[in-house]
Parts: sequence; C-alpha cells; structure tokens
Amino acid sequence: MDGIPPIGLGTFRLKGEAVRSSIREAISLGYRHIDTAGIYHNEEDIGEVLQELYNTPSNSSNKRVSRQDLWLTSKVSPYDMKSPRQALLKSLSALQTPYLDLYLIHWPALARKPAASPINKQLRFEAWKVLNEAKQEGLVRNIGVSNFTVAHIQELVDESEFGFKDAWVQMEIHPWYWRDAATINEQFKQHRVKITGYALLAEGKLLLKEERDAIDEIADRLVISRVQVVLAWAMRRDWGVLVRSVDRKHLTFNLDAIRIVDYLTLEDCEAIEGMTTMQTEEKRCWDPRFVK
Repeated sequence: MDGIPPIGLGTFRLKGEAVRSSIREAISLGYRHIDTAGIYHNEEDIGEVLQELYNTPSNSSNKRVSRQDLWLTSKVSPYDMKSPRQALLKSLSALQTPYLDLYLIHWPALARKPAASPINKQLRFEAWKVLNEAKQEGLVRNIGVSNFTVAHIQELVDESEFGFKDAWVQMEIHPWYWRDAATINEQFKQHRVKITGYALLAEGKLLLKEERDAIDEIADRLVISRVQVVLAWAMRRDWGVLVRSVDRKHLTFNLDAIRIVDYLTLEDCEAIEGMTTMQTEEKRCWDPRFVK
C-alpha cells in the first residue's frame, strides 16, 4: 500500500481468536492498516489470519484482499533493543510477509534497564542504524519511533548519520495530552515527520461521564459519539489514529469518524484543545520523559 490509511486497527492486548476475529471484522468493514508489535506476542496469530484472508475468494459481501492492499506496522520490542535486526526478521516470519510498511523502535530504552543508563541512547542509535539499513534493503518501507520525546528525536536529527527525514512517530494522543505531538509537528516540520496517535480514549477517561465538556457540545451538535469527536479531531490535526475493538458495531462507528473530519470547525478543535493547559495535561500511558 502506498499511503497509510487515516485509521488503523490496534491489536495491543489482543491474542488468539480475539485478534483473529477483530482483524476479520475490521478487514470486512474496510480497515486496511493493522498495527502490532513484537511485545504484543500476537504476530503469529495475525500472520495466520491474514493468510486466511488472502486465500478467501471474493463474494457478494467481502472483497478479497491481498498483501498489497494492507499497511502492516510492527515494532522492535524493548527486550530486543540489543538485536533489532533479528527482531525484525522474526516479525517478518511471524507475519508471513516479505516486508513491513512501517517498523518502529517501540520504546527509547532497553527493558529493565535504569532510565538514566547511558546504554539507552547508544542502543537507540544502533537500532536506528539497523532500521535505516533494513529500509535500504527493502525489508521495511518506512521507519520511525514510538514513545520518543522531542529530545530523543532531536538527538537523532542532530547526531545520527541517517537523520530523521520522512520518519514516523507513534505516541499517546488524546484531549488531555496532545501538546507534545503538536510540538513534534512544529519542531520537525522541515523533516516531514508524520504522527500516529494511540490511546485516543485516554485509557477510558473519555468514556467516564464526569461533567459536561466541549466534546459533549460537539457530539450533540453533530449527533455523533464522544469517541467519534475525538477521532475526527485528531485526524483534523492530520494525525493518524489507532483504534481497538473486537465489536463490529464499535469498529464501524470508529471507521465512520473519517467522514466527520470535515464537519469539525476550527472553533471545535480549539474548544477540545482548551480543555487542558500545559499544567493540567494528563499523560496516562508509558512515560518516556524520564528516559535519558
């Protein structure tokens, strides 16, 4: 696939029949980006269900898909930072594909290594070299990082022989934590960095009814859900988004957020972004800001 779809299917915490069923439903609905990672331990399941789908003939309700129709993303596990090439080859084998559309360094440090250890920076640079070489070989078509801070990315820009042009960043993004993504967009604009967000529901905070907010106002006006508002807001910002569900109805609603993007006004986006200040932002997932 030449370009990444705006909405991708996340597979974190999904294994076995759960991930296989989710992918079957998602593909039948029109999803074409599947996101996984070495540390999710589900790549073999995904590889198996994709082979099943590749070999399923088209019928009146489903169009047959090929590898070329899909965008597959995976990531180097923090446990594999000392052997990123071997990790990549293992992912390719498990997913039963000759190439990945996108391969990311999942975390800026070695698992179970102190955040302040100098080996973390050394391994980041070594892994980045391996990813660039793999791209030159054609094993991956795009490369990037996940959960890296602005400072981590700036190091690669300033000190890596490969730079950071046309790279990808995957990171936590939601109405209570979005300013770091905006900073990356602005600071690395000349490098054409692209961003995909995960945890758009803020680990469930979006679904907890505390008090009426800007998201409710927009949802009521457009007659859509709070989740659709947030997905459309992120895409309006030109950020890709990852969603996760095993429920066909939820997968349908999430994908339908694409059509809502053009209905969001600048004022809507400003209202969502005004729900927090720099001082009140809430990061709810892994926090790489302590990693040196």
